[in-house]
Amino acid sequence: MAHLALARKYRPLTFDQIIGQDVLVRTLKNALATGKIHPAYIFSGIRGVGKTTAARIFAKGLNCARGVTADPCLECPSCKEIALSTSMDVLEIDGATHTKAEEARDLTQVARYSPARDRFRVFLIDEVHMLSKPAFNALLKTLEEPPSHVVFLLATTEPDKIPETIHSRAQHFQFRRVPPALVSRYLQKVADEEGITLEPAARDLVAHCGEGSVRDSLTLLDRLLAYSGGEITEELASDVLGAAGRESLFAFCDTLADEDVPAVLNRIDELFDKGQDLKRFLFDLGNHVRRLLRERLAPGVSGGGDEPAETAERYRAQASRFSPEELMRLMDLLAGTQQKIRSAPDPQALFELQLVKAACLPRIVPLEVLLGGDPDAGAGAPPAPSGASSPPRPREADRAAEPPVQSPPAPEKMRERADPAPQAGESPERIENFRRISGEALALARPALTGARIFVDEEGVLHVVCHNGSATGHTYLSGPERIAVLKKAALEAGLSGRVVVERDDSEAPLGFSPEVREQEPDPVQEDETIRNVVKVLGGRVLKVTPLASEDSAGEDNDAEHE
Repeated sequence: MAHLALARKYRPLTFDQIIGQDVLVRTLKNALATGKIHPAYIFSGIRGVGKTTAARIFAKGLNCARGVTADPCLECPSCKEIALSTSMDVLEIDGATHTKAEEARDLTQVARYSPARDRFRVFLIDEVHMLSKPAFNALLKTLEEPPSHVVFLLATTEPDKIPETIHSRAQHFQFRRVPPALVSRYLQKVADEEGITLEPAARDLVAHCGEGSVRDSLTLLDRLLAYSGGEITEELASDVLGAAGRESLFAFCDTLADEDVPAVLNRIDELFDKGQDLKRFLFDLGNHVRRLLRERLAPGVSGGGDEPAETAERYRAQASRFSPEELMRLMDLLAGTQQKIRSAPDPQALFELQLVKAACLPRIVPLEVLLGGDPDAGAGAPPAPSGASSPPRPREADRAAEPPVQSPPAPEKMRERADPAPQAGESPERIENFRRISGEALALARPALTGARIFVDEEGVLHVVCHNGSATGHTYLSGPERIAVLKKAALEAGLSGRVVVERDDSEAPLGFSPEVREQEPDPVQEDETIRNVVKVLGGRVLKVTPLASEDSAGEDNDAEHE
C-alpha cells in the first residue's frame, strides 16, 4: 500500500479538528447552524493553514444528508464524495489553470442549473487570484445576483489581487498563522499516534521552521521520519532541516557575551562545514536574541505555555548577561546583515565579519558611570572579560537599591564678594585637594571646577560657585549623581560632606574673584517706568542709560533688558 503523507492523513475532517482558527471556525459553524448562508466567501491566508480544508468542510455542512449542519456526518454519499473531490454538485476548480474568460463564462452557465442531487451547487475555486481580469468580470454578474442554490468558495494566498468588485460581494475570512505553541502540541499528538519518539526541542524546532503553517510542519516531520526511522532528536532535526537548534543558539550567544572571538570563529567554521543556510541562521539567531530581550525587559511573559521551567530559566540567565541596549544593538546588527547578505558578492565573508563585529563591540556603559558620576552603580555587575577596556556594566537592581540623592535647594542670588576665609581647620590646601580630586572624578567638569570659587561658610558647608559664563558646568554639577561625587571628594579632602553648587550672576570673567563693590542705588526701585517695563516684560535690568541732554537730542535712549 502506498505511503500516505502525514499532511493528507491528518487533514481535518470537521471544524473541531482545525487548529488556530477559533474565531473563523465559530463564525462558519454559526452560519450553518442558523441557515444564514452567504452566496460567496473568500478564504485568504498563507499556505497550509486550512483554507481549502475549511471550504470542503463547509460544503459538507451545506449538502450533508442530515440537513444544513455545522457537524456533517462524514458517512453519507455527499460527505464521502466531497472528501474525495468527486461530487457532481461540489466542483473544485484550480484558478491557476482555468484563467480564461471563456472558462469563467462556462462556469456561470453551469450555475444556472439546479444541483443534480444535493441542496447546493458549490464552486470551490482555489488560487482565485490567478484568474484574469476578463474572467473576474465574467463572474461578477453571477456573484451580484446568484441563484439561491449556488455558493462560491474562493481560496487565495494573495487577496490583494482580487478586484474590489468581487470583495464587495463576498464575505472575507482571513486565516491566521498558527502559533508555534499550538503547532508544537499538534505535532506531539501526531507523533504519539504514529509511535514516533520526538524530543521536545526537535518538536519545537519543526514548529518554528513551519512558520505558522500546519501542513508545512507535518511535511517537515514526514521528512525527518523518513531520515531517522522513528526517533527524532534536536541534533538530527537541526542537521536535516538546516536550522540552528536551541543548544547551538545558546552556545553562540554565550560566546558573544564572553567576547570570545576565537570561539565565534570556530562556531562559524562549523556552520560552514555543515553547509547550513546562512540566512536561516541569522533569522534563528535574531529570534533567539529577541527572546532574550523580552526576558530582559519583561521576565516571565515570553515563551509557550508548554515550555519547561528549566528552559525558561536558561533564557533568563543568558539574558542577564546583556543589557537591554546591547540586545537591541545586536538585533539591529543581525537585521542589517540579513539585508546586506542578499546582495553581497561574498556572503560568507560578510556573515563572518558581522558576527565577529558583534563579539568585538564594546559594552554599553551608562553615561554617569563612564564620567565617574556614580562610581558604585556597577557594583555586583558581571566583570568584563579579560582584555576588555570598558568598565563593567551596572545592573538596574543595584542602582535602584541605592538611596536617592536629594538635589540641593536653589541658592539665592549671589552677592558679589571675595572668597571667605576657610573655617578653623579648613586650610586652603584642603580646598585645593578637593578641587583636584573632584576634577579627576568628573573629567567633563574639570574646566568649571578650575574656574569656580570654592569656600566653606560659617556652618561648615562647602560652596562651589560657578561663574555665569559656565552655565553648562553649573547644570552638570547640580545633578544628583555629581553632587554625590562632590560630597565624596570633600570627605576625601578632609572637609565636611555637605556641598552646595551655586551660580555667580556677576559679569566677572571665569576664574576671577571679584572684590566687594560699593553699594549703588537700584535704578529699578527709583524709576517707576522701569519698574513697569520689568513687571510687564520680565527679565533683569543690566544697565540704565541716563536721559540724554539737549545737546544730544535725537539719540536713542533706552534701558537694556535681558
